[in-house]
Amino acid sequence: MESRYLGFADRRLLVEYPPAFERIINFLFVNVPSGMDQKPDHTFTVVPQQSGTCTLLKDKEKIGDTADDTTMANLLMGEIIYAMIDGVHSGLTLHAAAVAWKNKGIWMPGTSGAGKSSLSAWFVSHGYTYLTDELIHCPFGGLSFETFIRPLNFKKHGLSAITALLPENKLEDSMLASEAVTMVQPGVFGRNDPASTPKLSLLLFPAFERDAALAIEPLSPAQAGLQLMGCHVNARNLPMHGFPKVVSLCKKVPACRLTYGSFNQLTGTLDTFLDLLLECNLTKKQLKQLAKLASSSSKDLVRNEEQQLKKTIPKPTPKGKKRKLTIGMATYDDYDGVYFSAQAIGLYHSEVRDDIEILVIDNHPKGKAADSLKKLETLGNYRYVPFGEKTGPFVKDRIFEEAGSDYVLCMDSHVLIVPGALARLIAYFEKHPLCNDLLQGPLINDNLSSMYTHFAKTWRTGMYGVWEYDNRADNENNEPFDIPMQGCGLFACRKAAWPGFHPDFRGFGGEEGYIHEKFRRAGGRTLCLPFLRWLHRFDRPGGVPYTVDWQDRIWNYMIGFQELGLDTEQVIHHFNEHLGKQVTTDILRRLQLAGQDR
Repeated sequence: MESRYLGFADRRLLVEYPPAFERIINFLFVNVPSGMDQKPDHTFTVVPQQSGTCTLLKDKEKIGDTADDTTMANLLMGEIIYAMIDGVHSGLTLHAAAVAWKNKGIWMPGTSGAGKSSLSAWFVSHGYTYLTDELIHCPFGGLSFETFIRPLNFKKHGLSAITALLPENKLEDSMLASEAVTMVQPGVFGRNDPASTPKLSLLLFPAFERDAALAIEPLSPAQAGLQLMGCHVNARNLPMHGFPKVVSLCKKVPACRLTYGSFNQLTGTLDTFLDLLLECNLTKKQLKQLAKLASSSSKDLVRNEEQQLKKTIPKPTPKGKKRKLTIGMATYDDYDGVYFSAQAIGLYHSEVRDDIEILVIDNHPKGKAADSLKKLETLGNYRYVPFGEKTGPFVKDRIFEEAGSDYVLCMDSHVLIVPGALARLIAYFEKHPLCNDLLQGPLINDNLSSMYTHFAKTWRTGMYGVWEYDNRADNENNEPFDIPMQGCGLFACRKAAWPGFHPDFRGFGGEEGYIHEKFRRAGGRTLCLPFLRWLHRFDRPGGVPYTVDWQDRIWNYMIGFQELGLDTEQVIHHFNEHLGKQVTTDILRRLQLAGQDR
């Protein structure tokens, strides 16, 4: 027989088992400390029978029989947990889950079915460190605590709730399923760092109610104490059932009740709420206001989701006859931008109106602008295509897939082009029919007098590329010239020469420089055509309707640099300086975890 010592709080246990059961023991207790510093309180023995069943003994007395190893694993884990609780006197032992963020501990006390395990899985998938979904021991007098780090345990209804968090390529050795319970190693969802020893910073009492609106409610120490007593599993071992100790603990840390009905309500709401709560020393009034804001924001999100589910996506406009040039725009709820850009083409480029098609890729076809964008097809030579499956630079690839011309001008949905430039661009392509170059032009500033022709390869304020001007663009009749990179608000190329963005790009950022280098590596040039002048609306006083965050930007830079074999250390170095090393490290850690599931 093999043996394994286990330690938790005051308790020490010994498990004896046959060599064939080694894999199960390692799966169950890989993160449980060895308890060899004192004599074991109990000995558990797994005994295989000739019939193929297993028998579990506790101190040589029979506990029960099971038909297979996985059922035995579930029985053994339950008995071990009960034995770890029994006889503990040195502190509070609680039925609770726990995660850590920046060395700050969050307890999630609750009875069976409260959603502790599924909420823990959500936290881990968002970069938090898993500590337990079952048992916490907190010695008297402080906020340090110890956890019984077992695999996450899901009953059938709980497993269905976290399906969306599981990677497609689930590893068999990371899961153990019995008829009653499926155990999953936390590393499947994300970070698992049991070596960290955070201090308690928040009591979060979860309550999962299907289809319920998200609600975050601050609790007083008295309210938190009453709830915590319901999860206090060694109360019978302590004077006055440990109630004075529980009250004392609840006076030291904030507490909240969390009610939620789906994970969609939590992302961007609960994590933001906790970031602010854990980083700032909030007053009771501020905490109440923050919780109210988070809850109301979630209700708005739910209403928006319900409205979008009911909304019918407009049908794509059928393809028309082939034109000389496709002018493509990818847009997200920017009707005004598309309207004025399309109408400006009709007003100021009428000489080429029959030679072009305007192609609009609607990246939010269930959004408020969709129906109006669809109606613009009455302009003629205008084609509406809904595409809501993915956001980010990758959507521009869709323009090239849908284009009905051999040549494509891709531009933001809020760009104006100087008169005559489109006719000259079409003539340029006719003169260079097999052109493999990326063509761009000078960006006109809002003062309509100064311009920028390219980006210098320099990092500044979270972006790779700094605007500069080459005086060879002074005269619009000058010859095209090479540039290192340029903003991607407007560019053109032959459809067949388009190299495409990496399919894992997302959100906003990372295009500039990356796409230029791909053209050069394919044998093309990146050129500035002095006549191809354009004006770009940058200010958005009404706000940007899509998410722009540092995580997406850093993700795209890391993906792009890795694809091109460039040094990613310059990305990390810049964002360490711009955002701070701690913030950048946290983002990179989350990206690394997400990348494991790609």
